[in-house]
Amino acid sequence: MPEISATGNNATLFNSGVMVIEPSNCTFQLLMDHIDVFESYNGGDQGYLNEVFTWWHRIPRHMNFLKHFWRGDEEDVKQKKTRLFGTDPPVLYVLHYLGIKPWLCYKDYDCNWNVDIMLEFASDVAHERWWKVHDAMPEQLQQFCLLRSKQKAQSEFDRREAEKANFSDGHWRMKVKDRRRKKCIDNVCEWESMLKHWGESNWTDDEFYVPTPPVINTASLSGK
Repeated sequence: MPEISATGNNATLFNSGVMVIEPSNCTFQLLMDHIDVFESYNGGDQGYLNEVFTWWHRIPRHMNFLKHFWRGDEEDVKQKKTRLFGTDPPVLYVLHYLGIKPWLCYKDYDCNWNVDIMLEFASDVAHERWWKVHDAMPEQLQQFCLLRSKQKAQSEFDRREAEKANFSDGHWRMKVKDRRRKKCIDNVCEWESMLKHWGESNWTDDEFYVPTPPVINTASLSGK
């Protein structure tokens, strides 16, 4: 039995978002000893682990279903994926959000729609599913999904670029109503002014706000 079980990412590679790992001090030491020997194909943990574990066990896709429309996907395949994203009760154990994460977008729509190279990750149905989970969380946890000013500026920059390109999906036309847009959590609150200097270095290197993890009892999470 291989030491790693995971879902496929593409071809012979696995996705490291959800894995079942056999604990082993020996394997851990091997990984640490060779961290500068094996080169990660994507610069992250997934690329490194795929270089080491070339033999792995495949688990069902619904254990880590990727939010992604592959180039060449037929329309019926796209529709099937979209149905899986929104099925209630859910049939997917894990929906893995690729591209720009939903908590970095406004609640109103999936901001992957505004970036050309991210369109393959755009799904309003999957976006809405995540926000239903967010809205059901205790408010103490929701504070970790607040937007920094720099991310607000990035979202607006992408929206304007989509408008210039006249993206046919038209999401860039939607008016943002997300209340997080007006809530400032760091030392640079005038995010609109950032757009005048977008791309310049050392202009937003302020200390950002990072919320202190709240004390949460299990009863508040279980809803009892």
